[in-house]
Amino acid sequence: MSTLSVDTIQGKTTAGTVAMPSGHVVQFVNGRVSDDRETTTSTSFTQLGDTLSITPKFNTSKIFITAVVSTDLSGSGNTAYFDFGRTTGGTTTQNIGGVSGGIFTMNDVSGWRGLTYTFLDSPSTTSAVAYFCSVKVSAGTLYFNDNSANNLTNFTLMEIKQ
Repeated sequence: MSTLSVDTIQGKTTAGTVAMPSGHVVQFVNGRVSDDRETTTSTSFTQLGDTLSITPKFNTSKIFITAVVSTDLSGSGNTAYFDFGRTTGGTTTQNIGGVSGGIFTMNDVSGWRGLTYTFLDSPSTTSAVAYFCSVKVSAGTLYFNDNSANNLTNFTLMEIKQ
């Protein structure tokens, strides 16, 4: 049996020339999106919270996005829609999930709830990509981040080699 011990793996000419196997996590970024409670009554997708950025090493990589949010919705029969947005090279897209009606829906919720939602994005770039939570409501007010109970939005980005 042989053992290979290294301190650094580096491409011969650039870091992008290292052959990584498909499906491996190239990098992992985690952070809180916001420390403050925010609200929206917008019926169009809008950003809530701050952004979390990642700079993909490979333009063919996929970015797996996870948000764990604390949220509340006012009004009986109202619906909140959760998606992700991104900004790349100065261009912002509010709902990258592109699913009609959003990627997650809460109907008639009373009281703070935690929810987790995910999306697998294909940004096709090696430039910095800033991701954020993008939400809208059918009516009523959506509350985002129950900072009084320290239930804050946690955001994770993982670059997956293809």
